[in-house]
Amino acid sequence: MQENGYDSPDGAATAGFPEAHCRAVASQVDEDSAYVLLDTGSPGEPYLYGADCCRINGRWFELRSSNGSGWHQTGDDPAVGTLSLWDEVPEDVEAVRVMFNGSTSEHPASQRAYLAVWWRVPLPVEWPTVVGVRKHGVWQDASSAGTQTPES
Repeated sequence: MQENGYDSPDGAATAGFPEAHCRAVASQVDEDSAYVLLDTGSPGEPYLYGADCCRINGRWFELRSSNGSGWHQTGDDPAVGTLSLWDEVPEDVEAVRVMFNGSTSEHPASQRAYLAVWWRVPLPVEWPTVVGVRKHGVWQDASSAGTQTPES
């Protein structure tokens, strides 16, 4: 890790990976927190990897990373954290619709992946679920579209 941090969350998240095999495919920023989804695989063989980042004194640092979606405590309050949900999708998927805590949200897909992030939330009892996908401008039920959800 660079002691002085990085100019962007993407820079902090990709540090240490070979440039030829690591690229940011999605990211979200909320104030001084960020989540970056990386593809660290070989061409044609994607391998998704997520990183929680934070900004300190204007510079970005990676806090933790993982090869799966999940919840991580952030800050001093052990009761709240950042929740991420991400996965690969078929090339023709333009967006996913996610159900979490009784609310539905839509998240774009790009480079064969989607990323959904919730900030400062308690550890969930029920995890977010992909309930729909948009292909060619039309929303479909996720199960009928052949898209895997976290439960499948």
